[in-house]
Amino acid sequence: MTTAKKPKKFNLTNPIFHDEEKARKHLEKVLWGDAGPTCPRCGQFGDRITKLTGKSTRPGVYKCKDCRKPFSVTVGTVMERSRVPLTKWILAAQFMADAKKSMRRLGFCFIDCASVRPRLNKADRLAVSGKLSRQIPRGSAARNATSI
Repeated sequence: MTTAKKPKKFNLTNPIFHDEEKARKHLEKVLWGDAGPTCPRCGQFGDRITKLTGKSTRPGVYKCKDCRKPFSVTVGTVMERSRVPLTKWILAAQFMADAKKSMRRLGFCFIDCASVRPRLNKADRLAVSGKLSRQIPRGSAARNATSI
């Protein structure tokens, strides 16, 4: 007789769901791993990347010394150019991975649901098909395209 595994529930008190700084650090660890920040344009990492600091610089911005372009952990992902906070992105991704329930139950407004869910579904389909890429679309269509 086999017993069905119960789905693992995630802890809503985890700081990555409530604190922007911890959410960004979590994404950096997941996407970049131990190698540290990697330039999405030219692929440089390590000592070729510097962290930008200052009063006018938003947190989590790095600059590549080779291509001289600033970037953050969201560049080249579905979260790029989104006004939805990273905490809600992580919460939505976790919730969609664990259950097929309504995201509105967790406090997402209609606009957030309308923008986040299709992007996450598209990223999931591309990841399953092996076509998931961190490349940024170029040209005039790049402003309106959903980057994956």
